[in-house]
Amino acid sequence: MSPALLVAALLAEPGLCGPVPPLATPDPAAAALYVEVAEAEQAAGDPETALVAWREVLRREPRNARARAALKTLCRGDRASEDDTEAAAASLLSGLSLFERGEDAAAAVAFREALAEPELVDTASFFLGVLALREGRASEAGAFFDAAVASSDEGLARRAGELRLRAAREGRVALSVRLGSEYDSNVDLAPDGTRRQGGSADGVGTGFAELRVRPWGQRGPFARLSGSYRGHLSFTGFDMAGAGGALGWAHVGPALQLSAEYGLDYLGLGGAPYLLAHRLQGAVRAPVGPVVLEGSAAVRREDFLDTVYSGYSGWRSTARLEVEWSPSESLTVSAGWSGGLLRTYDLALGFLEHGPRAGLRLGVRPGLRVLGEVGFSLRGYQHFDNPLGARREDGDLDAGAVLEWDVASHWSVQASVGWRGASSNVPALSYGRFTGGVALVWSRGLY
Repeated sequence: MSPALLVAALLAEPGLCGPVPPLATPDPAAAALYVEVAEAEQAAGDPETALVAWREVLRREPRNARARAALKTLCRGDRASEDDTEAAAASLLSGLSLFERGEDAAAAVAFREALAEPELVDTASFFLGVLALREGRASEAGAFFDAAVASSDEGLARRAGELRLRAAREGRVALSVRLGSEYDSNVDLAPDGTRRQGGSADGVGTGFAELRVRPWGQRGPFARLSGSYRGHLSFTGFDMAGAGGALGWAHVGPALQLSAEYGLDYLGLGGAPYLLAHRLQGAVRAPVGPVVLEGSAAVRREDFLDTVYSGYSGWRSTARLEVEWSPSESLTVSAGWSGGLLRTYDLALGFLEHGPRAGLRLGVRPGLRVLGEVGFSLRGYQHFDNPLGARREDGDLDAGAVLEWDVASHWSVQASVGWRGASSNVPALSYGRFTGGVALVWSRGLY
């Protein structure tokens, strides 16, 4: 069908001055054909057909300045005044104010009014995309972000591109699958990370899958189901398979974010039952001036089903407080303190630990980022260990880095390295452990 015939067929569509949803893939060549049709119809005195043609240009080439200007002229007519532009700008400002107060429904109405002004379409579309993503309407959010990506504001376009990718991977129902391989220099470690006799290096294959359900988007109830497998090349007795699930609730306000969840995890070691754990966890996040404070706490009941490790069964409590600061859009640094208390059946295995942590997140370029973290923990065991002839005191230095590269809408590659340097007043329990690996990750919003 020629562009002229298609334009004629589209004349019956309502809302010709409303938002113009872009196509998934820009097509400048096809847009050029519609430019010819639009200019010809406008010159012939048929503004309605010209209007439809200009809309088709914008659908295929959202940055086309001629189409935006023509759409503005045709929709407003010669009697249009600055009052229309001012009204659209006022709607945008009102939407931003409502957005900051957490009044999402009213903000969406204001942002849609701002779409009437072509020069504000990119900004209004960006925030409409954020609102849609927050409510779990990922496909709708992606369409809005497509319009915002065409913005002449490089910062806005970059953020829209990042959120468009996120929208493709999220939704009310989403699935992630991760397959990888790594090297582990010390496979044989006890549940608390203590080195055991016979510790050795091995290659490891890993697999992980997670299904996430958020019926009302980022707010309200949520659920997760996951499965994992860790297989060794040589020491198959340490192969580990697991499954888990969680039910929780989240609140996302204009400033304060809260979440709470219950989780159940099961692990098998070497084909035999190993661990059953129940977990309760809560977290809070809020901006305070130029920084963001984040805190979390969890309590976990661990039952080790293998008699070799049964003495580690008991209650594990953890807490973490962190402050984040972003000196630029591409860099976020954090610092904080974390601690934990383990009460076990075997009293000599229980401990209290705490120490500082620091991290960073660096966006090297769109789709490529580096995450790093380093921490030190002082661990004091609460009871004298008769077989060791000492009351243990340990210090652990942990450091790790991950490089993430988004290679496609639903695919990313991760490369990671990690190090633990453990020292102890019992020299035989001091050790170093290095891990490194590569993984391929697929994530997609299913609904």
